[in-house]
Formats: sequence, C-alpha cells, structure tokens
Amino acid sequence: MPSVSTMAFITRCWQKRGAKASACLRRALIWSIVPLLLIAGLPQVGAAANDADEAPGAGAQPAAPPVSAPVAPPSAPILPVPAAPALSQRPSVGPLELRRQGDALELSARLRFNLPEPVRDALYKGLSVIFTAEAVIYRERWWWLDARVSRAQRQWRLVYQPLTQRWRLSLGATPSAKAGNAALAQFFDSLDEALAVIQHISQWRVAEGSALDADDTYRVEFHFHLDTDKLPRPLQIGALGDEDWELDLSRQRTFSLERLD
Repeated sequence: MPSVSTMAFITRCWQKRGAKASACLRRALIWSIVPLLLIAGLPQVGAAANDADEAPGAGAQPAAPPVSAPVAPPSAPILPVPAAPALSQRPSVGPLELRRQGDALELSARLRFNLPEPVRDALYKGLSVIFTAEAVIYRERWWWLDARVSRAQRQWRLVYQPLTQRWRLSLGATPSAKAGNAALAQFFDSLDEALAVIQHISQWRVAEGSALDADDTYRVEFHFHLDTDKLPRPLQIGALGDEDWELDLSRQRTFSLERLD
C-alpha cells in the first residue's frame, strides 16, 4: 500500500496542470510501485542467494566422494581335514602254544588280520566264505626227510543272513558234516564278533599222544588261509591272482614232549 507521504505527493500533483501535472503523476506512480516491488522481491532474492551458496561455483572443484574403508576379500571356507585312514593290520600269527591234555596234543594261537574290502562286500551280499586252518606235525630226522606223523584241519564257514541280520559261523573238521563230527553253528550280531571267534584258536586237538615219542623232536607247521577254492565258480575266476582275495598266514615251531611237561 502507498504511504501517507506518497498520497500527499499525488494530491499535490493533481492540483498542478499541464506537463508539470503529468510529470508529477509519473513520479508518484514510480514512488508507489518501487517499494511494492522491493518488498515482493526480497524472498526471491534470499532464495536465490541460498541456492547460490549451496551450488558449487563455476571454477570450484567437485567435492571428492567419501573414501570407504577397504573391504577384505571373503575368506575361503574352512573345510574339515579328513581323518587319516587307519593303517591296515598286517596279517600275523601269534606264538603257537602246545600242551598235552590227556592222551592228546592241543594247540592254541591268536590270529591277527583284517578282511579285505572285496571279501566284506561279498559277505554282506550273502556269499558264504570258508576259512581253513591246518596243523601238520613232522618228526625231525637228520639222516633223511622229516616224517609226517599227524595232520589236523579245521574249517569255518561264515555267512550273513539278511532276514535276521545275523552272522552264522559253522565250525567243523570238514566242509560237510559227517557222522559223529557234525558242524557246530554259532550266531553273532556283528561281523567283528564272528571274526573274533575265528581269530582265537584255543585247545585245538592236533595229534594223538600215541603218535608221538617222548625222545624225539618234532616240528609243527601251522597254516591259515581263505579258501578261494570253495567260492562259486565265476568268483573263483575273478579272485584268481587278485591280492584282495589273498589271506594267508603261517607259523611253525619245534618241540619235544619232555619240554611240554
């Protein structure tokens, strides 16, 4: 709105005439409009000044982006170290223990062996495997070949029964039962239990006392092996010359009846 002084100036201009009145009116209009324009333009000027402060100048360098901390590369996942495979047990026979029991000679021994993996697979598939132990006694003679005085053989037939999930171990002097010499069968819940019985030979009667002389020196040769000849014919061909099917243990010792007493 025009001020009081401006209105008074316009009234004085109306009182004049001619060119002086026109010039006076123009001055009055200018004096009344300029303050209005100044008042209306102040917010725009302030906003423009703020924009000028915020915007970078023409010659100013753009601000450098913030430097982020270096990110470490993702570490490789830590894989579990596989356990070292257990060392296979070397097949061996413990000391041969001989003792006289009544009119007979008995042998005891400990066997140490692990079944090869192909043999274990065949057993779990229901294939029966036969192990054979043999003890041969010779009378030593310095002037000629040693004379064989006794030979004993023992066989174990091991088979897995999937229906009952048990192991059947048959023990006999021969693969087939004979009159008065029937095979003895035992059942086990695990393969290790059945093998423990095979590996522990105790009080095995290997010779009659009447065949031995107290004054002579004898040698007993013990032999244990997996009998591949009793396997099915196709498997016999595959096992021929295959070390995975070879299980052979031997040991011998000399003795005399006098030293056994």
